[in-house]
Amino acid sequence: MRNDLLFIDGELVDLDDSTKITLNYKSNLFTDLSKIVSNNSYTIKLPKTVRNQRIIKHSDLPACITDYPRKFHSARYFRNGIEIIPNGKAVFMSGSDSFEIALTWGNISLLSGIVEDDKTLNDLKDSYPEYYIIWKREISNYQDSANFIISDMNMGIRNYDTKNYIHPCVRASWILERISRDSGINFLFPANIIDNLISKLLVPMLTKKGKGEDDNNQFGISYEYDNGTRPNHNYGYVLSALASTYKNTDYLETVGLYKNKYEGMKILKNNTKIHIRGRMFFDFTGSTMPNPRFVAYKVVDGAAEEVFSVSYIDLENKGSQTWFVSFEYDDYTTVLSAGDVIYFAFADTGFFTNNWGITTFVVGLLAFTEETSVFEDGASDGYFPIISNLPSVKQIDFLKALASMSGTFAVVKDKATIQFVSMDEVISNKSKALNWTRKVIASYPENKPKTISFFLDGFAQKNMYKWKEDDSVSGSYDGYIYVDDETIEVSKDSVTLPLAATEMRVDKAYIPLYEYGDNDEVGKLGKVEPRILLEINNNGKSKATFNGLGWSTLLDRNYQSYKKVVRNPVIITERISISDIDLKELDVKVPVYLGQYGRYYALISVKSEDTGVCECKLLQLEV
Repeated sequence: MRNDLLFIDGELVDLDDSTKITLNYKSNLFTDLSKIVSNNSYTIKLPKTVRNQRIIKHSDLPACITDYPRKFHSARYFRNGIEIIPNGKAVFMSGSDSFEIALTWGNISLLSGIVEDDKTLNDLKDSYPEYYIIWKREISNYQDSANFIISDMNMGIRNYDTKNYIHPCVRASWILERISRDSGINFLFPANIIDNLISKLLVPMLTKKGKGEDDNNQFGISYEYDNGTRPNHNYGYVLSALASTYKNTDYLETVGLYKNKYEGMKILKNNTKIHIRGRMFFDFTGSTMPNPRFVAYKVVDGAAEEVFSVSYIDLENKGSQTWFVSFEYDDYTTVLSAGDVIYFAFADTGFFTNNWGITTFVVGLLAFTEETSVFEDGASDGYFPIISNLPSVKQIDFLKALASMSGTFAVVKDKATIQFVSMDEVISNKSKALNWTRKVIASYPENKPKTISFFLDGFAQKNMYKWKEDDSVSGSYDGYIYVDDETIEVSKDSVTLPLAATEMRVDKAYIPLYEYGDNDEVGKLGKVEPRILLEINNNGKSKATFNGLGWSTLLDRNYQSYKKVVRNPVIITERISISDIDLKELDVKVPVYLGQYGRYYALISVKSEDTGVCECKLLQLEV
C-alpha cells in the first residue's frame, strides 16, 4: 500500500506500485545567480487510468488538441502524511504505456522573467511623476537620506568649463529595491553586507538624457489663418482657434491673447525641444508662384527667429491665380529655453487670402528635454531623469554583481524570496549543525564514505575575478582565488562584472567622461563603461571613492571562509536515512556533522527515494 499522494492542479492523481518518485534537492552555494538550479524529480510514470487520462486532458491522443503539455501545472506531494512539496510545478512530458511527468519546486519563476527577457536597469518601471533629481552645482551631504545625490568626484571637467558639472549618482540599494518591486521577488542580503557595503554603494549616471517624449505633454491645437504679417516678422501668421480654452502641460502653455485668440505657446522648462507633426492642405490666392514654408518661430529683440521650418510637399496651379498647397511634417524644433514663446506662420508666400473657412488645420506638439543641462548660474530646469540615465546593464547582471562583490550565493527561501548567503554564515551555523552520525548507512565495513572526490565542478587552479574592460582605466584591479590542484585547468575567468574599475586621482574617483579639443571651452560628453563607487565622508559632504573595491580587497574581506573551503576541497557521497519531516525542512545554510569523520559538511545535493534512504553529496568544511 502506498503512503504518498500527488496532486496536480488540485486533483489527486492515481499512483500504482510501479510509480517511483525520486526527488533531487540542490544547493546553489557555488552557482551563478542566473543559473540557479531548482529542486527537481526524476521522471515520474503515472498509470494510464481514466482519472489520469482526464487530468492530463487526453494529451497522449494525437487527435486531441490541447495546450496541457506546454504549460506548467501546480503540484503538491505528500509522503507519509508530510507535505514534502507544497508549491511545486508539474509538466507532462510524454505518454506511452504510462504518463511521464516531472516536478520542480523551490524555484522562483519570476526570476526567469528577469533572466530570459534580458531586462536592463532602463526597463525598470518609472513612477508618476517620474523619478528625478534637481541637478545643481552643489555636493550633497554625506549619507543624505535621498536616493539620488551629487557625490564629489572627478569627471574630467576642466576648471574653465562653466557648462558642465558632476553627474548625479543613484544608491545601489535603491536600484535593488526597484528590481525587487518590479519582479515581485524579495532579495535578502545579510545585515552586515547591507550595512558595510550595499548601503554605501553609488552608481554614477554617465549620460544626461532628458525627459523623453511623453504623451502627457502633448497638444493637438486647431489653427486658423489670419492674413498679414507682424511688424519685423515678415511672415503671414496663423492663430489658435481655441478662443476661450487655456491649455498647459509640464512644458507648454497657451499665451498671448490676440483678437480673443491665443496666438503663442510659452516654453516652461529650459532645454526643451518640441516634436511637431501633422499635415495640412488648402487653396490660396496669389498673383505669382509662391514657395511656401510652414514655420514656428520665436521673437528675439523684435525680430523673428525660426526654430522649425518645413517646405511644401505639393504645389499646383489651379488657374485664376489659385494655388493648391499641401504640407506634411514630422520633425523637431531647435532647443528652446524657459520663457520663450513660439508662434506659427507661413513664410515665402507673399500676400494671400485663405479659401478654406475659419478652422483650418491641426498641429500636433509634443514637448520634451533631449538632454539635461546645468547652467552657468548653477540653476537647472530641475529635471534629471533617473531611469533613462541608469547604466544599460541587465538587471540580473546587476544582482550578480552585488552578490559577487559581497561573496554571497543565492538560496531560494520561498516562492517569493531569494536569500543571499555567505560561506561565513554556513560555517557560523555549525552550532546549529544536524548530527547525522547515526543516520549514515555504511557502504563499507571500514570507516570511509561511499565515494570521495577532491575537486569542485567549475573551478581551475587560478580563478580570476575581474572588472569590465575600459580603455580609459589604467592599473589592475582584478584578483583571484587559488585552488591547490595541479590536475585541473590552469586558469579561468570565474567572475567578470558588468562594471568597470575606477582610477583614483588626488584622492578622488576619476571618470574621464568629458572630452576637449584644443580650443574647446566646453567639454563634449564622452562614453565610458558603467561604474560603481563607495560613498565616504568628506567633512560632512558626500565623496565617491573606489578604494576598497578592488577585487583583491573584496576577496580578502568577503571570501575568507570560501577560499579555505575551495582551496583543498573534499567531497563525499553517503547514503543517509532522512525522515520526511527532516527532508521537508532541509536548509542548505545549516551544515551537518558526521562523527565517523569528526567533520562538518555543507550540503551540495540530496537524492531522495521513497525508501527513506537518501544519497547525499557533502562538502567538507574543515580539513
